[in-house]
Amino acid sequence: MKNYFIVNKASRTGKAAETWNRIEEYLKNNKVEYQVHFTEGAGDATEFAKAATSTGEQVGLFVMGGDGTLNEALNGITDFVNTIYTPLPSGSANDFVSGIGLQGDAVEILDRALKTEEYKTYDIGKVIYDGGERLFEVSAGIGVDAYVCLQALDSKLKKFLNRFGLGQATYGLLTVGDIFTMPFADSEITLWYKGEMKESKVKGTIFAAAMNCKAEGGGIPMVPFAKPDSGYLTAFHAHDISRLKCLCLLPYLVAGKHGGKSGFEFLNFDKMKIKMDTPMCVHADGEHLGFFEEICFECLPQALKIRG
Repeated sequence: MKNYFIVNKASRTGKAAETWNRIEEYLKNNKVEYQVHFTEGAGDATEFAKAATSTGEQVGLFVMGGDGTLNEALNGITDFVNTIYTPLPSGSANDFVSGIGLQGDAVEILDRALKTEEYKTYDIGKVIYDGGERLFEVSAGIGVDAYVCLQALDSKLKKFLNRFGLGQATYGLLTVGDIFTMPFADSEITLWYKGEMKESKVKGTIFAAAMNCKAEGGGIPMVPFAKPDSGYLTAFHAHDISRLKCLCLLPYLVAGKHGGKSGFEFLNFDKMKIKMDTPMCVHADGEHLGFFEEICFECLPQALKIRG
């Protein structure tokens, strides 16, 4: 099996370069044969993953970076059957690695992966929108949830907090402001789950986060009971409450104690379509996709093979 590395040394405001130096030393000391590609801009990880996984041979794909780099690489995989994937965390949040329960730092995960041929399978999600589709590992969402991710991409606050290892706090701070400025939307929801279809109409959608893992945005437990190998996704939908009440409920959300609160709803689904009366911001694993009036989330069960 050939080993391919996709490395974003710029993640966590450049601190990831130190992580790669440690990985490179490990590979040299253990005489591991590999090819490495360093990302220089948006889309690079996708193109590198396409090249690595389109040979028809079994490959070990190691991706070092934050959740955004991991998402780009995921969307480049062309052959999921022959790709054994290992995420090597070096971002400020690393929600996917935490979500699937990988323990230790990047070098420890790498060491375990190279010493075994065993792997586990996990679900991934897909969001379909006007003009395209995108896979996601952690979450995808609309509304305030997505707009915060858009702001965080180029946030000076995040870059400042990253210097102190506090980059994950960016998401919570941005959320407070966006709750009072983002437009809400009335929505029509069609949901499929275990062979049944349900339709509903809701007013004042603040955000809807389709979760594969339990937490996003640096550890915020949107769906505390979510498991990435459950075979379905769970949406956390906030709607039909005032902006002030939503703000007051945020401490419960951060503590993972928001279940059962009025205006907060959990929806298990295999597929969910949301049609809104006004375009809302959409993201996948924190990557901005645009503003759309209609989107669809789907679960792809047991699609990703992971070792580490």
